[in-house]
Amino acid sequence: MVTFKKAEECKSKDDIRQQIDLIDHELVKLFAKRTEFVREIVKFKEKNPDAIVALERKTHVIKQRAEWAEKFGLDKVVYEQIFRKLVEHNISIEMDLMEKSIKQKKNNV
Repeated sequence: MVTFKKAEECKSKDDIRQQIDLIDHELVKLFAKRTEFVREIVKFKEKNPDAIVALERKTHVIKQRAEWAEKFGLDKVVYEQIFRKLVEHNISIEMDLMEKSIKQKKNNV
């Protein structure tokens, strides 16, 4: 497990950069974990674009994550954009998986 320092415990610019690198690495690992779940959810959704996009859920997630960011003193608009991009990327993964599943079923018929 990674141990993070508090920002005020850092003694140099390099120390701070090392902590930022550790945090970024953990973020990427979490994005990868999130993507595993995105790939799995396709199994539980109807095989149509509306079910994949799930507009109501998409809107809720983006809004909620932006609000979470704001509660931590972050720029709500920036994090809304980040999560919008993330969710849209995840939707494209789901669409690709859905299309592959449909093609595979047609080929097996």
